[in-house]
Amino acid sequence: MKAAIGPPHDETGWVAELKWDGIRTQLLTDGEHTVLRSSSGRDISAQFPEMADVGRSLGATAILDGELVVFEGDRPSFQRVLQRLNVDRPNRALIEANPAVYIVFDLLRLDDNPLIDLPYRTRRRVLDDFLSDGPTWRVPPFVEQGAAQLEALAKERDLEGIVLKRLDSVYKPGARSHDWRKIKVRPRQEFVVGGWLAGQGALEHKIGSLVVGVWHGDDLVVAGLAGSGLTDGERSRLAARFVVRSEPPFRAVPPLERRPTWVEPAVVVEVEFGDWPTDGMLRHPVYLGIREDKAAKDVVREVQPPGRTT
Repeated sequence: MKAAIGPPHDETGWVAELKWDGIRTQLLTDGEHTVLRSSSGRDISAQFPEMADVGRSLGATAILDGELVVFEGDRPSFQRVLQRLNVDRPNRALIEANPAVYIVFDLLRLDDNPLIDLPYRTRRRVLDDFLSDGPTWRVPPFVEQGAAQLEALAKERDLEGIVLKRLDSVYKPGARSHDWRKIKVRPRQEFVVGGWLAGQGALEHKIGSLVVGVWHGDDLVVAGLAGSGLTDGERSRLAARFVVRSEPPFRAVPPLERRPTWVEPAVVVEVEFGDWPTDGMLRHPVYLGIREDKAAKDVVREVQPPGRTT
């Protein structure tokens, strides 16, 4: 279940939680074996072997929903969790340098009992009774009638934002529902890469910026250029994944300062930005990393609340 972007509020019947900057993951366990699946359905168990402890600690068959994060101090670090995600079989040094924590915020099944048709308040009560914090997992608190204060805290600590959840909401697998609403401190989302422009000087023959877009129906629409934030390591990782094509994959291409190298629209990246006008291009975009856990076909412009442009 995915959250839609929405305005903050303190209405009754809702709770507010911090939005964790990591990899959305479902954990499936029979009490002995544990499987982790990203939001695209990809098995990422090998990337996070320490999460097997979560399944063993439960001693039951269960499906959990949450976020895999890696902390830098007291803040989740998106770059660090991507380092873990992008290494199929991490060595001990990488795991110890970037220890993952599973933030569990929902319980979808417990033994033979599916819980998705129960209201969120019930699912969370069962989760809180069933699972206590452990060495590689946490069950975070939520607040009622405190969304404004929690949003202020997220801004103060430079966190990603907050999520509001309707207490009587059932779990809708795969759906983006307004029963869950996310409020981001600084807007960001996934984009599909459809091409790249060479840089200048030392980057003359290397990736200088990415031409990124989102799907609108059957059309891939250009959203902007993202170059800030690219490192030599990321340029190499991106180049290894790109498959060059002769024609642009986009419905239409705005005038660009240089001729792009077009690629198959299969690579998904995360981009942070200052603003995204409805009829314009991304402003002040910053590349954050490759999203191996996201399927390109699912990347669309997230629903905007009335009166907002980001």
